[in-house]
Amino acid sequence: MDDIIWHRKPLLSEPVAVLAFEGWSDAGNTASGCIENLCNNHDVDPFAEVNSENFYNYQMRRPVVDVKEIGERNFHWPQTSFYSIEDYKSANDIILVFGEEPAMKWKTYSENIANTLIELGVKRAVTLGAFFGQVAHTLPVPIFGVSDDPTFNSRYNVLPTNYSGPTGITSVVGQELRNNGIETSGLWAAVPHYLSSGGYPKGIGALLNKSAEILKIDIDDSGIQSEGQQFETKINKAMENSEDLADYISKLEDAELTIDEDSFTDDSNKDLVQQIEEFLNNESGEI
Repeated sequence: MDDIIWHRKPLLSEPVAVLAFEGWSDAGNTASGCIENLCNNHDVDPFAEVNSENFYNYQMRRPVVDVKEIGERNFHWPQTSFYSIEDYKSANDIILVFGEEPAMKWKTYSENIANTLIELGVKRAVTLGAFFGQVAHTLPVPIFGVSDDPTFNSRYNVLPTNYSGPTGITSVVGQELRNNGIETSGLWAAVPHYLSSGGYPKGIGALLNKSAEILKIDIDDSGIQSEGQQFETKINKAMENSEDLADYISKLEDAELTIDEDSFTDDSNKDLVQQIEEFLNNESGEI
């Protein structure tokens, strides 16, 4: 059974790729939110998928059944999909790779993604990730970068990282792409840990803009920027209602950010996190 299921094979012009995966490397759904935003803006359907049968444990991640009408049942399985944004006005078409972190055979899974992108003619790619950090939402989003290019961090104004510890599929896939000759940058956004319950539009916008700069592509971020402004307004209202929260964020604005293993599972200051979650849940309208 083939590991890649093709629905069609697009004819692409100098394609570049943007990849993100749900799970451990996706704090606040920030990395996956980038792909979802691009898919929604361009109304694209997958042209290929990784065969989920070979890489997911269905007892750990069960399929979801959806009953449309009496007798009509659809099953939604965990999957990794390939999408294309094709624009004749652009020098580069864009391939989006989006999926859930697999449960097994990470090496084979990564090799399949790399081989598929090579077959489609991809020579440059960006992988996206996010982690929870001791950062304030009032400041610009810190973006950390990983690349084989020694000038990468200074050229694109991204922060270096010397993180050592457990890792996720995002890093494994990124290294596999590099090993296969695809010029690949890894971008990581720091997400305020007190916003751990939902999306972080400001982080999504920051990752999208930096990806566009590196890959030299045009991305319409007007929608996500508007969402970010609305979201920040709600957080600021929560600060007005809580002196403890306002004081804590003020301290974060002066703190030095570091990345360690706890950055991916941060549950410190649970009371403040719960306080802001309750406030946002009580607010009417979309975040």
